[in-house]
Amino acid sequence: MRLKQTIGFSLQFIVLTITPLISWWQIQFGFKLIWMPGLLGTAAILFWIGTRLREST
Repeated sequence: MRLKQTIGFSLQFIVLTITPLISWWQIQFGFKLIWMPGLLGTAAILFWIGTRLREST
């Protein structure tokens, strides 16, 4: 049970770290802007999965 919470926390931490870096990467180096909604949607789904894992008993 503790393992699920640890994985959920790690997943949320990774998403919260990577999301601003994606924006910074776009500003600094640029990539096709069409990728941004997909990447942010993926980040939201991964964060939701992490939340579900942390709340599970």
